[in-house]
Amino acid sequence: MRWRNVRAMARKETWHLLRDARSLALMFLMPTIMLFLYGYAIRLDIMAAPIGILQESSDAASNEFAAHIAASPAFEVVARYRDRHELADSIQKGRVWAAVVIPREYAVDLSRGAAVVQLILDGTDANTARIVRNYALALVDAVAHSVGGTTPRIQVDARTWFNESNESRYAIVPGVIVLVMSVVGALMTALTIAREIELGNVVMLRTTPLTRSEFLVGKLVPYFFVGMIDVLGAIAAAVLIFDIPLRGSVASITSVSVLFLLVVMCQGALLSLVAGNQMLASQLVQITTFLPSFLLSGAIYAIANMPLWLQYATVVFPARYYVALSKAIFLKGISPFTLWPALAALALLLLVLATLLYRRSTRLGLAR
Repeated sequence: MRWRNVRAMARKETWHLLRDARSLALMFLMPTIMLFLYGYAIRLDIMAAPIGILQESSDAASNEFAAHIAASPAFEVVARYRDRHELADSIQKGRVWAAVVIPREYAVDLSRGAAVVQLILDGTDANTARIVRNYALALVDAVAHSVGGTTPRIQVDARTWFNESNESRYAIVPGVIVLVMSVVGALMTALTIAREIELGNVVMLRTTPLTRSEFLVGKLVPYFFVGMIDVLGAIAAAVLIFDIPLRGSVASITSVSVLFLLVVMCQGALLSLVAGNQMLASQLVQITTFLPSFLLSGAIYAIANMPLWLQYATVVFPARYYVALSKAIFLKGISPFTLWPALAALALLLLVLATLLYRRSTRLGLAR
């Protein structure tokens, strides 16, 4: 091996790297970004989990039990219900992770030596439901010891809604579909447009009457159909292979998937125009699409269990809204219009990204 040639090649590559300031900056920023995301987003315990209370009697014993729940750092009481209909509606819409029902006869039963409270869990996130259940059992055990003797006198009747068997795949598979869509929607779209720029094909297209909008739509249409075929295949696999119940309609999950796919395709196309080359475009897609889809969407780790500043940061990532909608359609069987804020957020993101994409496409040099 001739070290003179090695030094010359290394010097050439170093200058090439220094000239590409965006890629160099991304190389230094990516480890830090990943460290912060994994460090803050992944939590296997809970803090201030949103919970509701239905207190059917206002006697002293019931008030004391409710006060113990409110004082626990693991839970945050965000709702107090007047009846079971309000409780069911709150869990259906995902406002709380769980609800505690203190029955009317709680005080009388406690005085007789054995009382029962009901814990209703939202099973759309099986892992979170298990953690909440364990924390609730520990809390009830502490309350039982505080109200009398060393033998617990309070039992918990735990019910898991929407996922009675408490299987984790029920929660994971509908959420992971977002990763399938991101591959086709964002990555492939970003690479195909960046390739046209990198190879100089766009320069040749400037001599044709092709407009910017025609170029963009023509580029995106094939990937849209490929993406929808992949999505329908993933939905079929979830139902037929993994036995995930699709309690909502196929039309609902398909329409929501169409909206999300359009959003990530516009995102991928915009990133390709910003990057200008395939390597940088793929890196940007990984940071802005793959990592948020995995860590910040609620597919694996609950958003409400993240630090407050990170919860606010997730509002700009479309995967968050698609995961919430897909889980609700699959496991709860509700209409996507019930979660209209998530639909509105996706529509707004689509409008913003499409507008930015069209304005950024001026760098293509094509006709308007």
